Amino acid sequence: MKFERMLAIVMLLLQRKKITGKELAEMFEVSIRTIYRDIEAINAAGIPIVTTSGIGGGISIIEQYKIEKGIFTADDISTILMGLGIVHSALSQKDIANVQAKLRSFISEELEDDIAVKKDQFMFDLSSWTKGKDSNPMIDTVKSAMEKKHTLTFSYLGRKGQEKLYGIEPHRLVFKDSQWYLQSYSTKKQDFRLFKLCRMYKIHSEASTFGQRTLPHPFSDFTDKMGNRTFVIKLLIESSAVDKMLDYCTMEDIMDVGDGRFLVEFNFIDDDYGYGMLMSFGDKLTCIEPEYVRVELQRRLEMMLEKYLT
Repeated sequence: MKFERMLAIVMLLLQRKKITGKELAEMFEVSIRTIYRDIEAINAAGIPIVTTSGIGGGISIIEQYKIEKGIFTADDISTILMGLGIVHSALSQKDIANVQAKLRSFISEELEDDIAVKKDQFMFDLSSWTKGKDSNPMIDTVKSAMEKKHTLTFSYLGRKGQEKLYGIEPHRLVFKDSQWYLQSYSTKKQDFRLFKLCRMYKIHSEASTFGQRTLPHPFSDFTDKMGNRTFVIKLLIESSAVDKMLDYCTMEDIMDVGDGRFLVEFNFIDDDYGYGMLMSFGDKLTCIEPEYVRVELQRRLEMMLEKYLT
C-alpha cells in the first residue's frame, strides 16, 4: 500500500541518519525504481529528502528539518490513528495492524500516554446496527482491480432492475451515509457512474486495463437534482416519535405545541423513499400541509391496507 510505505519511509529516515535505496526496496519488497518514485512524492509533499551517490551515499532527510523524534506531534499521530480507525472497514486488518505498529514504534514514552488519551476521546464505528454480511471481500476485490487498473464485470440490481455490466473502470471507493459506493467509468456509455456496493454481485476482474481519469465529485449531480426537488412540509408528531424524527432533522426544526405533540418543518422529496419514511412513523405522524402530500400519503396507505383485506 503506497501510503503505508511512504509513511514508513519518512519514519525510518527520521530515525536513521541515512539508508540506501536498495535497503528500502528489500525492506518493502518493491523495486528500487518504486522507492525513488516514493521519494519524489515525499519531496513534493514538502519533506526535504536528499540522495547522495557513491560509497557512503544513500537517502536522508535534511538534518535541520528533524525535530526531536520526528515531524509528527502527539496530535498528528493520534489523528492518523483515528483516521485508520475510520477506514478500517475498507482496509485489511493486516494493513491496519502494520501501519499502527509502525506508528507506535516511533512514539516516545513521553508522548505515548498523551496519544492514547487523545485517540480514545473519539471512536468511529461505521458498521450497521444490525449484523449483516461482511462486505470486506467485495471491497477487497474492487480495491485489487483499482490497484491493478483492471476493468470489472458484475451484475447490479438498481432502480432500473437487474443489469449485467462489462468494461467498468473502478476509480474510487466512496463512503457516504453508512453505505459504500463505487465511482466508476462505463466504457460503453462513455460516462461516469456511481454504484452502491450492496447492490453489486458476481463481481469479476477482467483482463483489460484502463488509464487514470480526472474524476468529478461523486455526488454533485445527485445533490443538485435532489436540492431542486426538496421543499418544506409541515408534520405533526407525537412526543414518542421525536427521537426517531431527529434522525432526519434537528431540534431547530421541531416546536413543542403542547399536549404531547410537536410541529415539524421537514425538508421533503416526494418520491418512494420520502413517502416510505413518513409511513414508517405509523400513527405517530400526521402530515399537515401541503394538501397534495396528504392526499398521496392517504392513497399509498389505502393501497397497503388493500393487500391485507383481500
